[in-house]
Amino acid sequence: METNRWTIPELIARYELEPELIDVFVEGSLDREILTQAVQRSSLGPMFYEVDSVNVSAELLKKYGMSSGNKQRVIALANELSGLPAAAKVTCLVDRDLDHWFTDLVGSNRLKWSMYCSLECHFLTPESVRDIAQTTARARIERLDTFQSSLLIALRTLFSLRLVDREMNLALSWTALRKYLSREGDAMVFDNTKYVTALLHANAKRTIAPEFLERQQTWIRKLNCDIRLSARGHDYTELLAWAISEFGGQKEFASEAAIERLFVLLSRSVQTVAAELQ
Repeated sequence: METNRWTIPELIARYELEPELIDVFVEGSLDREILTQAVQRSSLGPMFYEVDSVNVSAELLKKYGMSSGNKQRVIALANELSGLPAAAKVTCLVDRDLDHWFTDLVGSNRLKWSMYCSLECHFLTPESVRDIAQTTARARIERLDTFQSSLLIALRTLFSLRLVDREMNLALSWTALRKYLSREGDAMVFDNTKYVTALLHANAKRTIAPEFLERQQTWIRKLNCDIRLSARGHDYTELLAWAISEFGGQKEFASEAAIERLFVLLSRSVQTVAAELQ
């Protein structure tokens, strides 16, 4: 598999010799599939590639002071391609994740940050929640507005936990969510207090609980913004999968993998996805 990957010199030669090529490198397969589906490709349209298609070595990551991981590899690749002629049409797209809450995001001629926290967040709209949970999965939710409001509260709460983790440099190992989720009528409820207690206990950090919870409340007050800028894509798929099961939806759709396939299917109808490349 390694021999099938482009080397950095091969890529540089590719764009110097064929500047008309429009290529976009992304972190993973889901990103590639979502964007490919959203941008109905013609012979003149962009091609999307996972960063795994390029040999981004550990030495290259070290050169730019980066750790391992696909996001870091995409950023390193963008740095290596930054010296290409202006006419070259190659872009490296990475998720914002939590970064925009801690620093001003600086792009470059080859690096672009996602519009929202991740590409999955393009589907965090009332229309997509309805299409996935109610219409497709047939979850028995009578008051969709109540469900959607509770979903956003849970997502913001979970996002605030990750912000505190990063702010305090804890590098927590995360506890599974489902045990701390419940249903009240058409609302989902996340038991934040019990979850934080279990999380800190599992990471041998029980003594920091008061400071952790205080910092979390500070972050929650700051997250009064577009939910797509204050939610994690993987949390969204996990909560939707739980809700489809809990609300009596079709079990075939009560998994994160199935929901991700629905994201790909819906990509053309969610206009903001294609806007990522503008």
